[in-house]
Amino acid sequence: PSGQCCAHEVVILDEEHRSTHARDYPGALCLFHGGQPDSTEGDRPWQHARVIDLTRSLRHLAWADARLFDDLAVLPPKALDARYSPDAWTVGHLAMHIVGGAEWYAYCLAGTPWTDLQIPTGPDDLRGLSRHLAELDALLLEQAALPDGLVEFVDEDGPRTAQRSTILSQACLHSAEHRAQIACALEVTGHGGVTLDDYDLWAFEAHERRG
Repeated sequence: PSGQCCAHEVVILDEEHRSTHARDYPGALCLFHGGQPDSTEGDRPWQHARVIDLTRSLRHLAWADARLFDDLAVLPPKALDARYSPDAWTVGHLAMHIVGGAEWYAYCLAGTPWTDLQIPTGPDDLRGLSRHLAELDALLLEQAALPDGLVEFVDEDGPRTAQRSTILSQACLHSAEHRAQIACALEVTGHGGVTLDDYDLWAFEAHERRG
């Protein structure tokens, strides 16, 4: 099969065809089963590149989720009642919703049933939610190792389908969105304790380097 990418034809071949691909597919970017990308137009930046996937993003997600709940657990319990506007959810509700969202994505991908979550009122509740969230994030990471394709699930509107990669991408976006709301609510009410820069890609890279 072939397609178009960056104005170059993309061709997937077996390793045994490596020696003849330049003649048969001039100008194409050829991807070999069991090998690395190769280009018929000489040395290119992608020639020795690995295919990008969602694994690292999901590891970042799991790390940021764990850090957020650790940071919330050391704040005064009253901070969980903070809101960034009168009609907004509280910090505690947002924290619970992050876990609820992860349960939903796990259900869509693997049929895992969701649980009766409760809004946390203190550090013990937050630690319990964090442990459950870590299990869900691990399941999402496992799903990233599967081939992409349509998954089927049922929601309040009936049967639905979505690409596995789309659901995994949304899982990362969902947590980041509500993390920002939590930081805002804590900041405007004078509690602080959650700084978004502490969860960004630079912080994650530093964490990875430290091992």
